[in-house]
Amino acid sequence: MKLFLKIFSIFTPKELRYCAFLVVVMMVGAVLEAVGIGAILPLISLMGQPDFLAQHAEIADYAAKVGITTHTELIIGLSLFLILLYILKNLYLVWQLHLQINFAVLNQIQFSKEIMASYLAKPYLFHLNHNTAVLLRNVNSGGVIIFSNILVPVFQLLTEIITALTIWGMLVLADPFTAIVVAGVMGGLIYSLLRSFRRRIGETGQIQNVYAAAYVQAVNQGLGAVKETKVMRKEQFFLQEFIQNYEKYGLANGQFMFLNQLPRIIIETLIVCALLFLIIEKMTMGYTPMEIVPLLGVLALAAFRLMPSANRIVTLSNGIKFQLPLFEELYRELIAIKSRKYHQRKLKMADLPPSLPFANVIRVEHLGFYYPGTSEDVLTDVSFLIPKGSFVGIVGPSGAGKTTFVDILLGLFVPTRGRITVDGVDIRHQLRAWQANIAYVPQSIYLIDATIRENVALGESTDEIDDVRVHKALTMAELDLFVNAQPKGIETMVGERGVKLSGGQRQRIGIARALYQQPEVLILDEATSALDNETEKSITDTILKFKGQITIIAIAHRVSTLAECDFKVRFENGKAETL
Repeated sequence: MKLFLKIFSIFTPKELRYCAFLVVVMMVGAVLEAVGIGAILPLISLMGQPDFLAQHAEIADYAAKVGITTHTELIIGLSLFLILLYILKNLYLVWQLHLQINFAVLNQIQFSKEIMASYLAKPYLFHLNHNTAVLLRNVNSGGVIIFSNILVPVFQLLTEIITALTIWGMLVLADPFTAIVVAGVMGGLIYSLLRSFRRRIGETGQIQNVYAAAYVQAVNQGLGAVKETKVMRKEQFFLQEFIQNYEKYGLANGQFMFLNQLPRIIIETLIVCALLFLIIEKMTMGYTPMEIVPLLGVLALAAFRLMPSANRIVTLSNGIKFQLPLFEELYRELIAIKSRKYHQRKLKMADLPPSLPFANVIRVEHLGFYYPGTSEDVLTDVSFLIPKGSFVGIVGPSGAGKTTFVDILLGLFVPTRGRITVDGVDIRHQLRAWQANIAYVPQSIYLIDATIRENVALGESTDEIDDVRVHKALTMAELDLFVNAQPKGIETMVGERGVKLSGGQRQRIGIARALYQQPEVLILDEATSALDNETEKSITDTILKFKGQITIIAIAHRVSTLAECDFKVRFENGKAETL
């Protein structure tokens, strides 16, 4: 019951009304199933009464009006009517199934969109504290788990329960004692099977959930650094990591498949035995075979339909139980998506205001920061000025707080104390407008498996890319000669993560990407530290051409990189001083 409440709590009032409509549709379908089985009884009974028309004059007169005058014609006519009834019933059930699946798929698509938007809208700290493999699993499989593997089975489970109860009601009318026996056997059987497998299936689902993320992580780690993997001859290590995790994932799935198929064999065995014992019981009570045949026909048909229902009730329940661990995890995401805070973040993410005016100075005032869950300050009372158009070098040992400062300047972290203002405006109050002013070049440039053009204008659809700005940015980054030498020019593919380019070319595409944004502030975070001295000097010379036109803030370890800067800010032990 808690699961049902949780599932339906994620829907809007409009969606809940549609769910209620689906329940009504399922109830009508269950009635049609029972009618389809019950309608067989007259046909079976009629086949054993060759003088039926002679004994029922009123029915004979009505039958004559539609051209039925013999017992054979009556059986054929009734059979044709039942064929039509079954076709119409099954067409209705097809329509019912379409409604259920369509509803689930639309919600699945919506959830996947919302959870992707949710992750993109979350603060940068969230991504630092969460494994990418888990987020990938949630985006890729979350909607499928909740709606295709949970919601659709819940609808099917309700359908089977309603159908089984309706058929049982029909049996009560035919033979109350037998109906009670059937209810006792079926109910007890289903309850026993669910109780027997409940714990093991829950544990198996938990194992599968854990190792689904683990094997994806193993794949990411093994293939993500394939160059280093091959050079260091660590293929076997990453293969073993993948095998260990995937084996546990696969074994958990295999155990679930076995446990989920086992009830079908048990149910079929017990129901067939129960039906045969019923024949024995009727015979010992003095019933003749001719008296047993009509009832036996209905019971056989009911059993024919109830066996799959009982099997599906158990397998669907087990399947839902198997998926529960991940559902419980994703349920928190669903509730978060419904929250007001999420919609505020989503609106902020979609908000693209014009850039914040920057005419004079960036002022860092008594800035302090510590990571949530820790008490140690990363930054303490940092204050200095960055005049517009200046070239500022950020220096200091590793762990001194340089990158943390830059992350605050980028708007990725919120300072715990102090503030950064642009011409007197706190960037926290106009964050999206401030971000429209800045461009960022990290040490490792992320390139998508697309063209140079698409990588320079990353984040813009192909029909919105300004090719004039692309060429201008490539020229400013001194990559135009290389691009023009390629047969396809800016349409040249760079390969996954830029594997078809040299390190210097990748960095220059990163600089071109930054310049394409036409920023007023260019932030370089160790942008040339991974390059050789000659390439680094070449790229540094390129950057120096923008001195005075763009405010440049550069983190660097090499003195040569910052030789031409206007002034340096040295970070050490979380504090800063201007040199």
